[in-house]
Amino acid sequence: MKLFSSKGFLIFLIAVFLLVVVALGKESYQYFKTKKEIDDLKNRIENLEKENKELSETQEFFETEGFLEEQGRLKLNLVRPGEKVIIVKDSQEVSFTEDEVEEKEVANILKWWKYFFGYRGL
Repeated sequence: MKLFSSKGFLIFLIAVFLLVVVALGKESYQYFKTKKEIDDLKNRIENLEKENKELSETQEFFETEGFLEEQGRLKLNLVRPGEKVIIVKDSQEVSFTEDEVEEKEVANILKWWKYFFGYRGL
C-alpha cells in the first residue's frame, strides 16, 4: 500500500489525468467541428434542392407549348398554317419649316437666352 501513497504514484496519476483531459478536449473539438461541417452540408443540400426545384420549374415553363410558340413567332418569324402576315411600314415623311431649320442651327447658348428672356434679336 505504500505504492498508492507515494509521491511518484501521485505524479503518475496527475500525468494520466492530464493526458485523458487533453485527449478528451481534442475529441470534443473534433466532434463539434464535424457537427458544424454536417450542419453546413445539410444547409447546402437544402439550398441546392431549392435551386434544383426552381430550375426544374423554369425548364418545364420553357418546354410549354405557349412559350415555344411565342419564341418561334418572335425570334424565328414563324406563323401558324393559315395565318397571314401583314407588314406595316412606317411611311411618315419628316418635313421642317424654315423656322425649325433655322432654330436647329442656332447655338445652344442662344436657345437658352431666348428661353429665359424671349429676345429674338441675337
